[in-house]
Amino acid sequence: MDCSMAPLVSFLLAHFSMGAGASLSLDIVRTKVKFLAQTMVYRTQMEIKKLPSSSNLVIDGLELFFPAAAGDQPIEGLPSIVETMGFYQDLLISLDMADLKQLVEDASTMRGQLENWMMSRCPGRQQKQTGEGGLEEALKDSVRKFGLSVCPVALNRLKGYLDRLLLNLDQLRYC
Repeated sequence: MDCSMAPLVSFLLAHFSMGAGASLSLDIVRTKVKFLAQTMVYRTQMEIKKLPSSSNLVIDGLELFFPAAAGDQPIEGLPSIVETMGFYQDLLISLDMADLKQLVEDASTMRGQLENWMMSRCPGRQQKQTGEGGLEEALKDSVRKFGLSVCPVALNRLKGYLDRLLLNLDQLRYC
């Protein structure tokens, strides 16, 4: 991201996060999520460009580690979005790459906003706890097996999910 845009992004994030304690309207939440998703898509694209070019590389077998990120899995309401963003947040943390720290922060911010929205809109719904079930161990094992191929797959899947989320922001209203 261009350094001249950093103050603008900081202002917008601060402005959009004001009043987070009050119940927000769907339009405000949708605007926040849309802005964060667009920012994350941009950052993901920049990180993908930094990776070594491998146009002929075919990565097979990693589907086991990305069950919540299946390309054909529909976005089914707010709990689904919260769970998937939690998955990607945990995944980015597990990759433990310095270049991904801002993406981790963006995912955490979006997840927090969505969790707050879900608590106010879907009172009977409890979110699933992420970080359980051996994701870290599975990722460590896959990094040993597949080397650097986990990061491009994760970033491409995240970008694909965010692109679909941007097209399905109306799902934020459904519990």
